[in-house]
Amino acid sequence: MSDLKVLYVEDEPAIVELLRSGLDLFGIEVSTIIGNAEDAYNQITANYPPIDECAVLIFDIRLPGMTGMELAAALREAGESRPILIVSAYQPPLRSQLDALNAHFMPKPFDFAGIVSKIQEVIG
Repeated sequence: MSDLKVLYVEDEPAIVELLRSGLDLFGIEVSTIIGNAEDAYNQITANYPPIDECAVLIFDIRLPGMTGMELAAALREAGESRPILIVSAYQPPLRSQLDALNAHFMPKPFDFAGIVSKIQEVIG
C-alpha cells in the first residue's frame, strides 16, 4: 500500500503524531489539519496540495466548532466524494447517520493494523 495518502483532522497534536508515525510504517502518508472543523472545511474545499492527493479523509468526531459528523455533512453538501472515516473514543454515531453521509466509523483507541485494514476497506 505504498504512496497512499490520507488526511487526518484532529485537535490533539500528540494523537496526530502517533498516527502519523504508526501509519508511516505501513507506507501510508498522513497529511494533517490540526485545529478546528471550520479550518478543515476551508482547507479541504480549497483542495490544495497535499490535500488534493489524499485518498481518504479521517475526522475525529469531537472537534472544536462543528463535530466530525457535521464536517462530513458540510463536505458532502459541497460535493466531496472521497471516503470519510470518523474516529472516536466516545459513543459511535448511529449507523443511519453514517450511511446518510456515506461515511465509516472506527473506535479509538485503534491499533495500526486495524486502522490500516479499515483504510483499505473504505478505499475498496
